[in-house]
Amino acid sequence: MRLPSFLLGLAIILTGCGKPSIPTEPPALTPPPDVATSGFLTAYTEQTIALPVSALRAFMEEEPLTSFLEPTENIANPVASEVIRGDWPEPGAYRWLRLADGHYVVERILQNEEDFFRYQVFIFTNATGRGVEQIVGEQRFVPVAGGTRVEWTYNVVPTNFVTRQFVRRSMDEIETYISGGLRGFAAAANKAAAGN
Repeated sequence: MRLPSFLLGLAIILTGCGKPSIPTEPPALTPPPDVATSGFLTAYTEQTIALPVSALRAFMEEEPLTSFLEPTENIANPVASEVIRGDWPEPGAYRWLRLADGHYVVERILQNEEDFFRYQVFIFTNATGRGVEQIVGEQRFVPVAGGTRVEWTYNVVPTNFVTRQFVRRSMDEIETYISGGLRGFAAAANKAAAGN
């Protein structure tokens, strides 16, 4: 009985903390945590697109998937970005993304091969940073009959056992967010493939 009481107390404390203030400038780059390999809460989506892998990746360079994301009740869209270290999208490069609500996140590229793209999000100036240590995103590009299947996995790492319970409640919304973005991207890529 003590654990549920503790969770209720924590919920009241977190609610009382209010929303983090909107920063006046991007966050300072700090060393990222080690890339997590377990302890994930995972959202997943996939779409098949009528382009071969190489053409699809070229299209993605011109039309970034992030531009097709639609905000949800609790997730703001990225509206601007700036590379702060390295050559984007090469492994080891970092960039900040400014969100529509004025907050920032920082991403770094872990791998970028023709059939696999992996990145880490590890600085959050919004309320996400209270419960999430990092996000490890993976995009696989699998050749299939008639095109490429894009598989997007969003691995969220809560900061601890307690925050894990709160983050778990957000996973459906996260999956809705990435699914809608990939659906919009796929529609644009399929339209381009059809020459329309």
